[in-house]
Amino acid sequence: MFHWLRGLTERFSAHKQSESGRQEAMADDNFKAVGGCRCDTNPVRYEYTKRPFETHFCCCTDCTDICGGALALISVVERNAFDVTSGESKIKNYDTKPTCHRRFCGECGCHMFLYVDAFPDFVLVHVPTLDRESNVGTDPDRWVFTNSKHPMVTIPDDGLPRHPGWANSPNAG
Repeated sequence: MFHWLRGLTERFSAHKQSESGRQEAMADDNFKAVGGCRCDTNPVRYEYTKRPFETHFCCCTDCTDICGGALALISVVERNAFDVTSGESKIKNYDTKPTCHRRFCGECGCHMFLYVDAFPDFVLVHVPTLDRESNVGTDPDRWVFTNSKHPMVTIPDDGLPRHPGWANSPNAG
């Protein structure tokens, strides 16, 4: 089980109830973020039309190994606001854990998003796959799994909280 996402559904529900006015305002602002793979021909394209529940920097080995970078920048998006708009037949799956389903383009290999069985209402989007002119929708609010970071990585002094493992978003209520 993904202990690092435990409680996401409950936190999201509580957040929606305590922030209903903010949620309504966000739904009314015609928000849309778009992204996709790196293919020049028939690329996979996706969009989400609600601001993410939260965004964070992740240094866990699962995310960093898959994305091939020093960290992953992840936005947690409501699944009902997420849609693959083209190239869906090119999407392939790789399970990094029995309940974690990562979606890649079968041609260029770009890892764009993932699903976790325990949280069927959410999609975790890899932010760097968004078009550069797209607004992510929320700023990152913390660093997680800092104990797993590569020894050559230095986390910048950006004022965000740093957590050795998973920690809930301070904005989750």
